[in-house]
Amino acid sequence: MEYFSRLVKRRTSDSEFNFHPKCEKLKITHLLFADDLMLFSRGDLPSISILMECLQEFRDVSGLAVNTSKSSIFTAGIHNDELHGILARTEFVRGAMPVRYLGIPLAAQRLSVSDYSPLVDQIAKSISKWAAKSLSYAGRLELIRSVIQGVECFWLQIFPLPAAVVEKIHRLCRNFLWNSRCAPVAWAEICHPKEEGGLGIRHIQSWNVALLARVLWNIHRKSDTLWVQWVNGVYLKGGSVWDWQPKKGDSPLLQRLAQIRNRLVTEFGSSEALIQHMEKWTDGKGLVTSKAYEYLRPKHARQPWQTDIWKGFIPPKYSFVLWLGLRARLATRDRLSFLHEEEACSLCINRQESARHLFFECPFSDYVWSNIRDWVGLSRRMSTLLSAMKWLKKEKTGSSVQNKARRIALACTVYSLWRHRNEVVFEAKAPCPDGLVISIRISVYRQLLTLPHGLIAH
Repeated sequence: MEYFSRLVKRRTSDSEFNFHPKCEKLKITHLLFADDLMLFSRGDLPSISILMECLQEFRDVSGLAVNTSKSSIFTAGIHNDELHGILARTEFVRGAMPVRYLGIPLAAQRLSVSDYSPLVDQIAKSISKWAAKSLSYAGRLELIRSVIQGVECFWLQIFPLPAAVVEKIHRLCRNFLWNSRCAPVAWAEICHPKEEGGLGIRHIQSWNVALLARVLWNIHRKSDTLWVQWVNGVYLKGGSVWDWQPKKGDSPLLQRLAQIRNRLVTEFGSSEALIQHMEKWTDGKGLVTSKAYEYLRPKHARQPWQTDIWKGFIPPKYSFVLWLGLRARLATRDRLSFLHEEEACSLCINRQESARHLFFECPFSDYVWSNIRDWVGLSRRMSTLLSAMKWLKKEKTGSSVQNKARRIALACTVYSLWRHRNEVVFEAKAPCPDGLVISIRISVYRQLLTLPHGLIAH
C-alpha cells in the first residue's frame, strides 16, 4: 500500500483536486487500516474522478481491486444532480451515518442513546452466555471486572457515555452479579476499592473521564498522532486546548472534551494549576489513566481490615460471603420479615434469625466455632464478624502458616455456615454440626496445601 499512498499523493497535487474542507490543512486524502481504505475529498466530480483513477491504476499495477458491492460513499451538502453523477462514477453504494466500523459507530453528529446499542448488546450477549452456568458470586464478579469492563474500556476511551447508557450497563451487571433484580448492596457502593469496602469494580463515569482526560493531555502535548495533529490544525489552529472554545457545529467529542476540561479547570482553580497536577499523572510516556482515575473517582474512608477479607490465600467465594456478612447484607430471615414468612433460625429453631445470631449466638454455630477455634489454636470467643476481623488483624502469635490458617478458617466457617443454612432452608437437609466441622477442616487443609510450605503440622 506504500505505492498507493505515493500514487494518491502525486495525483492529488493536481490543481483539479479539492481536499475535503476538514482535511485541507493537513492534506489528508486517505487512511489505511489492515485491509480497509478510507478516501477523502470535496464532493465534486473532478476530485472524485482523480481518486477513482488512482484506484484503477493501482488495480492495473497490483491486481488488487476494490469490491464496489462492499464499498460505500458518504456525502453531505451535495446537490442531487451532482450526487447522481458521483454515484455513477464510483458505482459505490451511498452510505448513511452512523455506520459501524470495528464495532464502533462513526457519526457526524452527536450519538443518540440507541447508537450505543452495540456496546449494550455485546455486554448483554456475554452475560446471557454466563447466566446459565452455575457461578459463585466471586466468579460473577471476576467476569464483570475482567471481561465486561474490558469491553467498556474500548468505548470509553473514544466516546463520552450518556447517563442513560451507563444506567443500562449498571442494570445488566447488577442483575448478573446478584442473579436477581434485588441487589443487597447498591452498585455505587460496589464501585470502590476493596480497602474502602467495595468490590474493586471501576466507576464507569470516572473511568470515562480519566480516559478522555488522557486525550486532552495528548492534545495539550501535541502527541505525534495524525488525529492530534488534525485537532490542533483544524480546531485549535495553533492555539491552546485550555483556551479553545467549541463552536456549535464542532465535533461532539471535542465539545465533550471541552466540558471535561472546564470541570477540571474549575476544580483546580486555573488551567496552569491543572497542568501542574496532570504532570503528576504522567510516567514520562504520557498520562497514566489509572492515576487520573484515582483522583477522579468517588472516595470512601479506608478501613485497613477490609483488605484482609481478600487475601490471595483465601478462596474468593469465601471472601465474598464474608464481605456480605460484614456489611450485614446476607439475606437472613430478619431482613426478609416483610415477606411474612418464618423468622426462626433454621439451625436451632429457638430465636429470630439474624446475622449475629446465625454466626455467633446460635447453639449450632457456637458448637462449630468452638471446634474450629480449638483446632486452629484460638482461645478468644468472637461475638461479631467485625470484631473477629479486627482481632485477627492484630493477632500475630504463631507462625505465618498458622496465621493464614486462622484467616482461612474464619472465612471458610462463615461461608460454610451460610451454605449449610441454605441447604437446610432450601433443600430440607437436616442440620449436622459434626459433619460441618469435618467439612470445614478438610476445606482449610486443602487450601493450605495450595500455599508454599502450607501444610499445618497437626
